[in-house]
Amino acid sequence: MKPAIVRTVLSLALTRGWPVHQLDVMNAFLHNVLTETVYCSQPAWFVDSSRPDMVCRLNKSLYGLKQAPRAWNHLFAAFLLTLGFVEAKSDTSLFIYHHGAETAYLLLYVDDIVLNLQ
Repeated sequence: MKPAIVRTVLSLALTRGWPVHQLDVMNAFLHNVLTETVYCSQPAWFVDSSRPDMVCRLNKSLYGLKQAPRAWNHLFAAFLLTLGFVEAKSDTSLFIYHHGAETAYLLLYVDDIVLNLQ
């Protein structure tokens, strides 16, 4: 997210008196299906004593996994596009929705969201 975009969107909201909502998505990284093959060692509490050197293949992302933020971003961005939001060309974390006289600006940074409604 570009700082200039954040300042611009917040300045628009302030000067026009638009409400600003801040959201934090709980457990955002735990709902994403991984598109890459990722293996991890067995958790200490789940080691199979007959095969202690085996690894686990992950189907869904976990917190701390480097692929988790990207998987979440792709999932959420795809959802916003189905709702009619358009991704800004200047910053891929800014989504704009127009419906008649109504406009919404949504800034997405990992699992934090800032939403301005007109």
